[in-house]
Amino acid sequence: MHPDRYVEWFLPFARSMYKATSETGSLVINIKNRVAKDGPLKGQRHPYVFQLVLALQNMGWRWIEEYIWSKPNAIPGRFGPRTKDAFEHVFHFARGPRPYFDLDAVRVPYKTTPEEIRRRMQDTRGRRSTEAGFGRNRVTTYAHGGADPGNVIPVSQTYNQHRGVTHTAPMPEGLAEFFVKVMTPGNGVVIDPFAGSGTTAVVARRLGRQAGGLELHEQYALAARERIAADATLLDPVQAG
Repeated sequence: MHPDRYVEWFLPFARSMYKATSETGSLVINIKNRVAKDGPLKGQRHPYVFQLVLALQNMGWRWIEEYIWSKPNAIPGRFGPRTKDAFEHVFHFARGPRPYFDLDAVRVPYKTTPEEIRRRMQDTRGRRSTEAGFGRNRVTTYAHGGADPGNVIPVSQTYNQHRGVTHTAPMPEGLAEFFVKVMTPGNGVVIDPFAGSGTTAVVARRLGRQAGGLELHEQYALAARERIAADATLLDPVQAG
């Protein structure tokens, strides 16, 4: 689809998603920016990604955050003069003002040594502020069991990760796992309205969520069902049920 028409095409789906989402629910969109192949913007980055964000805000979706999916093994691009695309946008929208968000589910190991963490937690004056007024209390920073991972998510791209299914927009399981963990409770519902070969549904079910998806193309839908069934056999009987 030409990027000039993308926002108009997407909005009816976004309205349906809005109606179906609970007050604590979220909408996560992984979308890749493109270079226009023709038209008045030929050879330039097309702004449809940002036009979509503004359109969704105007619809009522609350734009919570922008994440960057960093792809360490991204393949070289074809459109010069520019470097290869080594990231994609992932936008977090919410239906209500207080969406479910469990930062503890995605914390990462501290880079500071255990000895330094213990020393800092004994510091009675842990607050460190700059002249500009920014700062943090280093004592409480290390009381969570792990560090905030930040909004740049490094996950290597997996090419042709599922034999027999060559999808035009493959997504690694690690990317889906991050958002399922942080934005849905243990018994939450995860729906992928553009399910492709079923990556989101497989990962969400593996994590104990109720998950499904919608897919227009029959070959992908059949492959997704096979993946879900195959993955379920690897889980224990309780999880698989």
